[in-house]
Amino acid sequence: MVNIGLPEILILLVIFGLPALAVALAIRASRRSGRPPAGPGAVAPGWFADPTGRHAHRYWDGARWSAFVADGGVQAQDPLDP
Repeated sequence: MVNIGLPEILILLVIFGLPALAVALAIRASRRSGRPPAGPGAVAPGWFADPTGRHAHRYWDGARWSAFVADGGVQAQDPLDP
């Protein structure tokens, strides 16, 4: 049996826990700001804060903001101005 002590646990936490926490906090902040997370490659589709402020959330389709919006869990469509 492997004996893992406190120093080993702390090392594992630093190696694996802190980077995972940083990623989770970045995703959470991006969802609150209305901007999809930035980074290499395409941004995954998902619901984010509506950048226009007209609704609680607007759907990012992976390339652009869509007309799909949601307020209080109720979905609707509100096209962006051309």
